[in-house]
Amino acid sequence: MKYKYIIWDWNGTLYDDVQIGIDAMNQMLELKGYKTRLTLERYREIFCFPIIEYYRRIGFDFGIHPFEELAELYISLYCKLQDRAELYPQAEGVLNKIGSAGAVQAVISACEKNRLAQQINQFGIMKYFSGAVGIDDNLAAGKAELAKKWLDDNKIPADKVVFIGDTVHDFEVAEYVGCDSILVAGGHQNYERLKNTGASVAESLNEIVRFL
Repeated sequence: MKYKYIIWDWNGTLYDDVQIGIDAMNQMLELKGYKTRLTLERYREIFCFPIIEYYRRIGFDFGIHPFEELAELYISLYCKLQDRAELYPQAEGVLNKIGSAGAVQAVISACEKNRLAQQINQFGIMKYFSGAVGIDDNLAAGKAELAKKWLDDNKIPADKVVFIGDTVHDFEVAEYVGCDSILVAGGHQNYERLKNTGASVAESLNEIVRFL
């Protein structure tokens, strides 16, 4: 295997929460009196990091509804729906195959750390990871710094690492820490946006193994 360390994004990469994310956002738009509604196609066109910019693209007026208030409401709506979300069908098989090949795997996510642990544990797959690192709040910021700290704390050279995710931000995180990246289409952003980064883009999790 080309890499010794595999860092996984979680949401939209191993965990298929795309539709519940759309549903929670549409509920919030209705509650706050906005006429806008997201389709899957539109969502994948505009979803981005930082999350505040995604909210801006949707059309929220932060003068009326502060971002921090919206972020907390969104999470409360999302959590009510998260039992509907599943692992992508190929996820555990790919994790097992990579682990069997001797690579060390970890999750680094912009998901709040306690919610991240809960989501991973419900599927019984923590055994595949040497660590699962999330953020301290619900604002989905600081993932690049988390990744760098994890590499530094574990004395892991970046040239032995690949970061796998489903968004342009995952490519940016990899660039920030100096490691390679592989992006997976079918998550929170569309194929065209991922391909425009110049990174390798897999159309399925099974295809990831070929890149490794």
